[in-house]
Amino acid sequence: MTKSDPDWNAVLASTCFKQVARRRRNTIVVLGVLSALYYFSIPALIAWGPDVFRIRLAAGINLGTVFAVSQYPFGGLIAYVFMRRSAAIDRAAESLAPRVQSDAAFVEEHHAY
Repeated sequence: MTKSDPDWNAVLASTCFKQVARRRRNTIVVLGVLSALYYFSIPALIAWGPDVFRIRLAAGINLGTVFAVSQYPFGGLIAYVFMRRSAAIDRAAESLAPRVQSDAAFVEEHHAY
């Protein structure tokens, strides 16, 4: 291992890495659950409350049509939020290896005595 290579064991053991991994996991779980609830609500409402979709909002437009079409912007919103959160997590991860490496060097330097 050269001096410029990070100590990956130290990176994996660091609290910074664990925070970044937790943020990533939470983002995926929360957005996945929201997506699943929204997308699977159509078949659930069709099965258990079909009258909800028959509510007329205007001539030729009912609640079912509006709800079905609303899934496209909702999917775009989920993708946008995921992209923004992932970019923030990636920025945090990029700074992780040099920080852990400098922390390890600091600890190693002060434990040498």
